[in-house]
Amino acid sequence: MTNTAKRAGSQAGATSPAAQSTAGPTYRARRLTVLDAPSSLGLRPNAHGGVPGTYKAPGILRGTGLVRDLRAEDAGAVVPAPYNAARTFGTVRNEAAIADFSLRLADRLGGIADRRGTAVVLGGDCSILVGVGVALRRRGRFGLVSFDGLDYRHPGNSDAVGSAGGESLALVTGLGGSLADLDGLRSYVRSGDVVSIGPRPDDEFATEAARNGIRVIDSRVAARAPAEAAQEALDTVTRPELDGFWVHLDADVIDPGEMPAVDSPEPEGLSFDHLTAALAPLLADPRLAGLDATIYDPDLDPHLRCGRRLSDLLVSAFAQGPETPLSA
Repeated sequence: MTNTAKRAGSQAGATSPAAQSTAGPTYRARRLTVLDAPSSLGLRPNAHGGVPGTYKAPGILRGTGLVRDLRAEDAGAVVPAPYNAARTFGTVRNEAAIADFSLRLADRLGGIADRRGTAVVLGGDCSILVGVGVALRRRGRFGLVSFDGLDYRHPGNSDAVGSAGGESLALVTGLGGSLADLDGLRSYVRSGDVVSIGPRPDDEFATEAARNGIRVIDSRVAARAPAEAAQEALDTVTRPELDGFWVHLDADVIDPGEMPAVDSPEPEGLSFDHLTAALAPLLADPRLAGLDATIYDPDLDPHLRCGRRLSDLLVSAFAQGPETPLSA
C-alpha cells in the first residue's frame, strides 16, 4: 500500500461523531508541536549560484495539511539571517549566522520541552541539527537516531569542509570548530549514544564514525530488516542513563528514484516503505523528545509530489504512536 493510500485510510478510519459519543474522543498521549526552521544556511549555493530551496520546505509541508493531520500545536517559526554564498577560509559558510540561528532554535525547543511537548521541527537543511543538539545538551544526556547519509566530514578527516550541512553529525558529536561548542557545551550528543541509519555502504567516513562509537547501520542492512534496525537503535538510545532521544530525518536517506528533490541524491537509499517501517517504532516510544525533517528542496520538485509523500510518511509513521482518552 502506498503512503498516500495509508494516509487516506487513516483519515477514513477516524472516529466519527457518532462513535465518539459512545467511545469518547481520543488524542495522542504526547503533545506534538510543529516548529519551522526554514534555513538554507548550511548548504552550498544551488546550481544557479543562488539560495538553495530547502528554506521553502516547511511551507510546502504545512500546505499539505501536515499540522492538522498530526493533530499538532503550531509553534510558528524561527527565522534565520539571510543566506550568504561566500565563506571565509577556515570557517563553514554562514558560520556566524548558523550559530545565532542555532541558539535561538535551541531556546524555542527548550520552551516546547518545558510545556512537555514533543517537537516536530520542519527544516531547512541539516545544520539545524546543531540547534537541536544544543537544546538537548542543555537538558541532559540524550540519544540521537540519524536517518541520513553520515554527514561526518570534519577538519580532521577532510580538506573539503565548507558547508555545515555536510558536517552536521560530526558537529553535534563535538568534531569541528565553533559550531561544535556553542555555549561551551561540546559535545551536544555523545558518539556512543548515536545510531546512524541509512548511510550508503561505501561511505568514506563510516569506519571512523564506528571507531568513535557511533552505531552505523547502512542502507542495505536497514532495507533488508527495517524493524530490526529500529529495535537496535532503540536498544542504544533508551538505555537508563539517557534522558530520552531525538530522531533526525534527512530526505536524502530515501533513494533518489523515490525522492529526487534533495541537495545530494545518492543511489541505494531506503524506500518510503522501508523508512516508515524503521521510523514508526521510534516515534511510538514515549522517550522520544522530538524529530526534525530536513533537506527536501521544493525547487527540485516542480509538481510537489515529493513534498506530499514526505508529509504522508510523517503522518503514517506518527500514527502508530500512543493514544489516551481525552479526559486523561
